[in-house]
Amino acid sequence: MLNPNESRNLRKSYKRLAIFLPIVFLVDAFICFLFYAYTSLSPVVCGVIIIAITAVLYLLFWFVCVKIEERKKKRLENSGKKDPFSKDK
Repeated sequence: MLNPNESRNLRKSYKRLAIFLPIVFLVDAFICFLFYAYTSLSPVVCGVIIIAITAVLYLLFWFVCVKIEERKKKRLENSGKKDPFSKDK
């Protein structure tokens, strides 16, 4: 059983993936179309390139999400307000 904090983090991760996956799918589909239409590369090489591009895009997306969370946490600490979901009293 997940505690509420873990459950909230899991939902947040799912929402982020739901945003990331369609965008990356469209980018990858466009790149695949370009490879198929304008190059004579092997399909295996094209697949490896697409996987590498997707990995780099995910790392960038993850880095941005980590920075956003750090700024949210810092802003919450600087405001002096308490997180309404924390159990500290």
